[in-house]
Amino acid sequence: MKSAIAHKIGKQASAVERPQLASIRPVTDCIPTFPSTRYYGSKRRLLGWIYAHLSGLQFNTVLDAFGGTASVSLLFRAMRKAVTYHDGLKFNEDVGRTVLASAVSLSRNEVEVFLREVRPSTGTISNNFKGIFYLDEENRWLDGYMLKLKTQRRSLLQKSALRYLLYQACLKKRPFNVFHRANLSLRTRTNVKRSFGNLATWQRSFQHHILQAYDELADINTPLNSRVDILPAANVDALKTGYDLVYLDPPYVGLDDGHNADDYWKRYHFLEGLARYERWGDLIDKDSRLRLFSPPSWVAQWSRLATFEECLFHLLNLA
Repeated sequence: MKSAIAHKIGKQASAVERPQLASIRPVTDCIPTFPSTRYYGSKRRLLGWIYAHLSGLQFNTVLDAFGGTASVSLLFRAMRKAVTYHDGLKFNEDVGRTVLASAVSLSRNEVEVFLREVRPSTGTISNNFKGIFYLDEENRWLDGYMLKLKTQRRSLLQKSALRYLLYQACLKKRPFNVFHRANLSLRTRTNVKRSFGNLATWQRSFQHHILQAYDELADINTPLNSRVDILPAANVDALKTGYDLVYLDPPYVGLDDGHNADDYWKRYHFLEGLARYERWGDLIDKDSRLRLFSPPSWVAQWSRLATFEECLFHLLNLA
């Protein structure tokens, strides 16, 4: 009799909707789940140090003004702060929108299907970048990927995610993970003893690296109830004020104003072109050995020693 009553009570209790409980994960446990990155100047490896210095401060809203890989924004999100992400480069807008999303906007199976349906094609990349960054067949595959993305009806989040995954793959397949030199010969030359880089990584397919980047996205673990705003890529001077805390990690600037080896535009112009794929062909300087195109004025100003200091103190005065 007792077991029958207990069974009946158990059935009634199970029919009542119970509150969903979630454990509070320490910030330091969240950090290892953040995606790896090959972005120059990323603070991914310094997040523990940054957290140690910020955890004692009282603030609720934060602006990550030069957001880049969004690693620091992820840290603020793990700290349960209301985060606003901004970067001056358009491809990083895709990065922030994807990495800081409450969930991955596509399933792994959807990404796999998309990759299977990509057909190599002739387009902006194969017409302009022969022998510069990737092999001919890789250039045609990249064009096919972007053309496939263009023809599909997808949400803003999904398109950003598919571009983000491609950016990560493009970085991995590049010697030194940048685009300021051609360096394709480092991959193609045979019988060369290499003391740097990873030939096996360069030779793996875009598809392989895209799925690897997807798996890292799916592993991100941060609180979902913290607010995140992604601002359009624009001049940082145009941003509104009023945040409790502003985190600034501006671009590196070389001491030689005539040659900035740390020029982010030159290092990542190819990814910026992918972010503007439909107009990219019209923007490219055909006389440029690397097929560069002109940066927005604010990117150029933050990249030059002659104007960097003025930009920095102007921004500090706004804050």
